[in-house]
Amino acid sequence: MARPVLDDLLGYHLRRASILDLAGFAEALGDEIKPVSFTVLCLIEETPGITAAEIGRQARLQRANLAPMLAEFDGRGLIERRADAEDQRIQRLHLSPLGARAVADWRERALAQEERTFGALTSNERETLRGLLSRIWKDV
Repeated sequence: MARPVLDDLLGYHLRRASILDLAGFAEALGDEIKPVSFTVLCLIEETPGITAAEIGRQARLQRANLAPMLAEFDGRGLIERRADAEDQRIQRLHLSPLGARAVADWRERALAQEERTFGALTSNERETLRGLLSRIWKDV
């Protein structure tokens, strides 16, 4: 008897895991922050002074989608825009003190959620999975 087709499809397993992970993220963080917004804020935290163009390249976001998100962060007091020292037309993005506290709280809750989702895997298995998945999406 032939194996079911779905069992052979890596994309199927990836989607199932992603659905589970996103549901856990939504449960942990509710309406406070969405995954893409969390990603953008983490990029700003990890690279203070990053530009919107750099975020767009790293997160593969279109300017049309990123600009309103940054405007929302501004409105919520989560980020600060600072003019570049050499080119005043360029805005460098930084977390505000409020943004830094919010990201720290969200990161802690996201990590706890990941522990629930990926708790069945050892730390070595998680590192292997992380490496394999990043090979798929990086440099594409």
